[in-house]
Amino acid sequence: NGGFIQMATDLALDPGMDPFVDASEFDGVELEVYCEGADVEEKFNVHLRNPACDRQFSSYRATFAIRPGQWATVRLTWDSFEGYGPGPSVTPFVPILRRLGVVAIGEAKSIVLAVGKVGFYRVI
Repeated sequence: NGGFIQMATDLALDPGMDPFVDASEFDGVELEVYCEGADVEEKFNVHLRNPACDRQFSSYRATFAIRPGQWATVRLTWDSFEGYGPGPSVTPFVPILRRLGVVAIGEAKSIVLAVGKVGFYRVI
């Protein structure tokens, strides 16, 4: 019926001091990713959690697609993230972030996923 794989990390360098990272001076999130899969193109989601995400499955989500067998730089603008679940579905997205996950969901398959970089970018 479906499948699920996730790589996730907290973003704060010292979550004991402050669990959130203010990324509002940036335009979006940038990832360096690699995958091995059977399809010509593989789709993944990026899930972001901010203060509005007070339930386990609440997040802001954006989708990207990459070709297997090669590293790719993926840039997702803040306005590409849509809210899911209690809180985010009714709260506009603000890039004050606690957690980021890269997710493959919805289809049972064998997949290899590597994330070489997670960062924020600004268009100059």
